[in-house]
Amino acid sequence: MATSSVHVVRKIAASREAVWAVLGTFDVSWHPAVASCDLLRSPDGALLRSFTDLDGQPYEERRTYVSDTDRVLCYTALRGINGLLNYAARVEVTGADGGCVVTWHADIAASADRIDGIAAGTEAIFEAGLDALDAKTTSKSIPRPKLQRGDVVPDVTVIGGLPELSVRHGGQKAQSDTLVLFLHGIGGNATNWDAQVTALAAQYNVAAMDLRGYGGSSLGTGPSQIDDYCDDILFVMTAFGASRLVLVGLSYGSWIGTSFAMRHSDKLVGLVLAGGCTGMSEADPRERETFRVSREVPLDAGQTPADFAPAVVDIIAGPDATEAQRDAMRASMAAIPSATYRDALQCFTNPLEQFDFSKIDCPVLLMTGEHDKLAPPAEIRRVSERIADARTLNGRIADVQFEVIAGAGHICNLEAPAVTNDLLHRFLSRLPDVAVDYKASLPERQREKADRIRQAAHDEFCENGFDGASMDRIANRADVSKPTLYQYFGGKDVLLEAVLDQARTQIVAPLMAKDGPLVERLWRFSWVYADFVLRPDMLSLARLILGEASRRPETAIAYHQNGPARAFEGLVDFINDAVRSGEIQTDAPDLAAQNLWSLILSGPRDRYLHYAEERPTQDELLRSIGHGLWVFLKAYGTDPQAQLATLDSFISAKTDNLHQQVEDA
Repeated sequence: MATSSVHVVRKIAASREAVWAVLGTFDVSWHPAVASCDLLRSPDGALLRSFTDLDGQPYEERRTYVSDTDRVLCYTALRGINGLLNYAARVEVTGADGGCVVTWHADIAASADRIDGIAAGTEAIFEAGLDALDAKTTSKSIPRPKLQRGDVVPDVTVIGGLPELSVRHGGQKAQSDTLVLFLHGIGGNATNWDAQVTALAAQYNVAAMDLRGYGGSSLGTGPSQIDDYCDDILFVMTAFGASRLVLVGLSYGSWIGTSFAMRHSDKLVGLVLAGGCTGMSEADPRERETFRVSREVPLDAGQTPADFAPAVVDIIAGPDATEAQRDAMRASMAAIPSATYRDALQCFTNPLEQFDFSKIDCPVLLMTGEHDKLAPPAEIRRVSERIADARTLNGRIADVQFEVIAGAGHICNLEAPAVTNDLLHRFLSRLPDVAVDYKASLPERQREKADRIRQAAHDEFCENGFDGASMDRIANRADVSKPTLYQYFGGKDVLLEAVLDQARTQIVAPLMAKDGPLVERLWRFSWVYADFVLRPDMLSLARLILGEASRRPETAIAYHQNGPARAFEGLVDFINDAVRSGEIQTDAPDLAAQNLWSLILSGPRDRYLHYAEERPTQDELLRSIGHGLWVFLKAYGTDPQAQLATLDSFISAKTDNLHQQVEDA
């Protein structure tokens, strides 16, 4: 594996707004090298562009990060470039006198024989695009239904139980198995979301819950814990007949929503975080205690939230907030019982964890008010970048959006309801089957059908081998006709190649990361590698390749060269970089890489390869990875004492986390 970067900067006479109107849509049909372009939504809601060049070569790229506020767009290449292992691009438009400046950057990893050609081609594409932007250009955006501004008066349902939970919703349940659930802040209640429930109820299954003790909800029997809030969310989801969630949190609600994502990512199809995210989870104990005590002092003196609501609103309201909006903020805080406020403070200032953002497995929208003093834009922007980075560094593709709501303070949805509703609608409308009237476009349906056929072929090949596989059974598995199967993939050989191509995902992102000490990068890579190679579908594929190696050696060799061999090249490059930085000492980087590769997972993988029902437990993986890295650092580390001490801290933290999971279960 080889790496390269392309960086192009150009001043353009057009305004920042005009250029962003073209670039920000993610469409590239305006580019002189592009013959056609379709904008698609992936099965998980990410924005894709599928385009062909003037020679008819197809490509596919996926948006990973966007901010209309900052005029920043990031994307990665999925298909179309031979020899490519990783492609992360970023384009930013900044203001300048007499126009704007466009900065286009790409970090590329590819096979050594292809890297120079890919980098040169990328630079030529960037330059040609900037030439076109200097002229008048237009672009298209993905179609979405207009937000049907409604005049729904929210209904209230109290769900019995302990505690009782009060939920405001749009009346007749929309025909969707996904509930869009709003979570209010520590000083609010469900009525804070009325403008959103009213606006979105016609197209989405929406509800806003009073957290326990707030509004019409009762407190529990003991002090509230974050897991109690998460259980309440699941309870409301079930009561509304939903099986999936989009959580929309504000401030304290954002912290609860993120905590839910740490525990139940499989239930989430989208996450919206307004005016917060990390809460007190990254504050040191002294800061947490100061925060709690400062807010409990007036309670201890006999005051109620109604007494200090005016002072709080003076802090959280933006300069453009109307008196009616301030009254609404004061009223919602004044309605909080003192016991509820104290209970929430105790929960908020005693977090159980620091967030592992790589666990967020759905599209994320973060927004905050321009004048938010509790969650300032710079802080939330950094959180959005961290979420995107965590996904990428753990071998997954990010889907993050960050926006600042002009003129608004902390309760941005109250102060700027129209802007908030538009952002929510744009986000929700691209999530598959969340909107009642969601309709996939023809290219989206075709792409979904091709993916379904490919997965059906994978399952058929793994179960019956190549020779024993039946095109009839593949068609039945995919729920398509046999003529359709041949229309998409010409025959069994082509299908096998398609299955192998789909599986040639490389674990290069953790290896490309230059930030952080050696042990941290090794630790991160080891767990990403374990997650990838021990996936049941990856093991099934390995068994398939081994079974076909003698009959189809060219296929097995091609798969190895395009898969494991290239991943190993990346590991060798990683070792070479560590040698150059003085963190590892070896005169045989290839052997050191082979030792690392074998030490961390060869035992568990080999056993799981042959004993398909005996997947290694997390404790077994921890033992294998921890011991393997210990031996590797002892043999190759330039400062083994310090490096092993760091490794021990990672092992201890992972051990504690696993024990906590057992206790929670």
